[in-house]
Order: sequence, then C-alpha cells, then structure tokens
Amino acid sequence: MTSQSNSVLTSSLKSFSHASSLIVIAIGCLVLLGWILDIVILKSVFPGLVTMKANTAMAFVLLGMSLWLLQSEQADQRMRRIAQAYALAVTFLGLLTLSEYLFGLNLGIDQLLFKEPPEAAGPFSPDRMAPATALNFLLLASALLLLDVEKRSIHYFSQSLTLLAGLISLLSLS
Repeated sequence: MTSQSNSVLTSSLKSFSHASSLIVIAIGCLVLLGWILDIVILKSVFPGLVTMKANTAMAFVLLGMSLWLLQSEQADQRMRRIAQAYALAVTFLGLLTLSEYLFGLNLGIDQLLFKEPPEAAGPFSPDRMAPATALNFLLLASALLLLDVEKRSIHYFSQSLTLLAGLISLLSLS
C-alpha cells in the first residue's frame, strides 16, 4: 500500500512539475510577445500593475525550459547541460541585478532587449526587475543547478532554496 501511494504521489508531483514549467514558459513568452508587439495588457500580466520587464520574462522562459529539460525521461547528458546553462544564465542575471541594487550600478543589462519609459517603471529603476524578483531568480536557478548532485543533503538544500523563494514571493504579495 505504501509503495503504491508513493508512486501515485510521485506521479502527481511530476505532472504538477511538468504543468508548472509549461505555465512559466507560456507566461514568459506572452510577456515577450507583449514587448515585441507593444501590447500593454500582455506586458503587465495583471491589469493595473507595472509591466514585467523583458529580461524577467526571458528568465521565466529559461527557468521553465530548464525545469522541463531536467525532468524529461529522455534527458541525456547534452540536454542536462543545456538545462544547466539556462539555469546558470538566470543565476547570473539575478546576481548582476542584485549587484546593481547593492552597489548603485547600472550595467545596462535591463535595456538589452527593450527600453521602457521611466514613468512606467514603478518604484524601481527603469527597465530593472525588482530586487525580490532578482533574489528569487537567483534562488530558483541555484536550486535547479543543484538537482543533478547525488547527495541527499544537497537535495534538501535545493528544496530549501525553492521554499525560501516561495516565501519571498508570498511576502511580496502583502
């Protein structure tokens, strides 16, 4: 009975993970489409909110693709390396954005894809993702990078990073 309930739980969690990765990819693609076609409703995800930055949307796509590739049953070493490269790119984006906030820098990474007028940027620098978003990208991408490590303690750490990102997201909503 226990092994059957474990396999049902595992199957349900895998399905949830697959669906989550597809939803994240779709959201990122829709926001990027909004930037490309200048459709405000697609850029802001929810009406009345500030726009999602293009590099944030790109990070969504990369993280979603990384998660999708890492959980694939046919994931060979090449696919795993591609998934890790996507996660590493998001890690660097999070680190660079946080360093911009911490050290008062403007590295210009936020204007690589699209520029936004300053009045639409909200309380933070024009075209720059929020610090909590950058921290969450750093945490989630790091968690994905740690998934291939075989040690159980590393898996717990990876799960802790994911839970911390979830907590930060919930705090941001209040």
